Amino acid sequence: MAALHAVFARSSMSRKVEMVQQRSALESAAAHGGVSYGFLPAERLRAILLGSTPTDSERPQVYQALSETPLYRLATLAKEIDLPFEALDRRFEALFGQSLEDAQQWTPGGH
Repeated sequence: MAALHAVFARSSMSRKVEMVQQRSALESAAAHGGVSYGFLPAERLRAILLGSTPTDSERPQVYQALSETPLYRLATLAKEIDLPFEALDRRFEALFGQSLEDAQQWTPGGH
């Protein structure tokens, strides 16, 4: 019985890993943006990054989604939405007044 539980646990863990690996960079960033501030659909994040105006409640979600996603994943996200990385960086700066790289400079107690 213990062996069956071990096989099931490995199988379940494998499916979770596959699900995470199948997520696009956009979906991952959107999910991360919803961690502290509520659900942020990936398509809404895409629309905001392409120029739609975020609501006051979406702004912290977008900031968290992008500032806490590694730059290499943001480069992938930019490709997924057919936006040059430099344009993504400019969009972030227009929304938040700082570059993506500066936003990722974490210090104890916050950004």
